[in-house]
Amino acid sequence: MKALKVIGLALLMMFVVQGRTSAEMPDISAGETYFDIFRGVYVLKGNVHVAANNHGFKAIVTADEAIVSVVKQKCWATGNVKLTQDDITFSCERAYLQWQTKTAEVTGEVVFENKKSVAITSDTAIFNWKEKIVDFYGKVNLKADKKVKLADGVTLDGEEYQHIKYNVVEDKILALDKTFDAPEIVIPEVQ
Repeated sequence: MKALKVIGLALLMMFVVQGRTSAEMPDISAGETYFDIFRGVYVLKGNVHVAANNHGFKAIVTADEAIVSVVKQKCWATGNVKLTQDDITFSCERAYLQWQTKTAEVTGEVVFENKKSVAITSDTAIFNWKEKIVDFYGKVNLKADKKVKLADGVTLDGEEYQHIKYNVVEDKILALDKTFDAPEIVIPEVQ
């Protein structure tokens, strides 16, 4: 049970910690949980489910598997990775989270939905949870309704792009690029 609490704290830090203390302990479950002493990581396998409540910010994270290094402050999640928070759903096949840089790099059938105004699919994305900004790259498809806000100078021009920059909190599209040199996002192996 102590290992689950450590894993819970690690996952909580990755997804929702905003620098405050005394957040509720997340509810964590998985088919199999253990500590790999040779790699120094916690391993969660099969139906990984983390429900967190950090000062009213409630989120649910699910995946087929997750590996968490508390010392290196990193997490690797694979298979049906999904983060759900209020009206927002973010899913992909693989995610690499680093809470020192407050970033999540995601690959494979990335789907982002804000039920209020937008749906975005892409090949890859980088989420900076400190700034609440997501950059979507590759073959990016956007479905936006009239409620979505646009930054100054940004205009909708169809549904297909190579890059979209989106502010999750403000529900605002900051950039739409038809041509863009996207960074290569490669999820590293567990170290």
